Amino acid sequence: MTALVTGASGGLGRAVAVALAAAGHDVGVHYRGDADGADATAAEVVAAGRRAVTLHADLATDDPAACDRVCADLLAAGEEALGVPDVVVLNAFPQHHVAWDELDAAAWDDYHRGGLRPTAVLLRQAAARMPVGGSVVVVGSIEGSRPMPTHTPYAVAKAALEHLVRAAAQELGPRGVRVVGVAPGLVARDGLEEAWPEGVARYRAAAALGRPVTPEEVAATVAFLASGDASGITGTTVTVDAGWSAAPGW
Repeated sequence: MTALVTGASGGLGRAVAVALAAAGHDVGVHYRGDADGADATAAEVVAAGRRAVTLHADLATDDPAACDRVCADLLAAGEEALGVPDVVVLNAFPQHHVAWDELDAAAWDDYHRGGLRPTAVLLRQAAARMPVGGSVVVVGSIEGSRPMPTHTPYAVAKAALEHLVRAAAQELGPRGVRVVGVAPGLVARDGLEEAWPEGVARYRAAAALGRPVTPEEVAATVAFLASGDASGITGTTVTVDAGWSAAPGW
């Protein structure tokens, strides 16, 4: 079995790559800028007893035709090294703060060219190569349903991903390919509480489990949804947020 994980040089992407390796997949480790991080992810995949290849590609292209080419080249490179993927996890996505009064056309375009467009293009191209029984997992966010101030374009783009999951599942179901989404909540990382103490405190207060989620918890959900054990699940997004979205909100 073979998987491709985009944005896999660290954090959640690395955890997903390792979880898929533990489930028996060779893994293509895509990265944009952090070659050392990608190498570290690949080393963890190998330590789990599977093959790995690092795949560099900048998916945020200004030219739509270039986006098609970059995505096709990425898939071809992974296929040449490891074979056709039966699992693709679309994790790479920009995230940065944009004040409301700075939301000009260029700010919106950043999220289209760097997030929505390559995710949609890769989904279509990857599914066209997949065998029957293949699966695509799209990483969304809880902000797709409950946006945070200064995250407007990010939240809107993540909401669009949930609709992409539904639409693609309808298109690809007759071909035997499943499309599912995962919407993580606040994901723990080293230094998070020091960098954003008030935000972590608010999250802890709202979440039913009283904490953020770990990368490994989200990755385990991705690995399950990508597996044959989830063969009846498609066209939906699973929330992994320690019960944050169950809070009453008033």
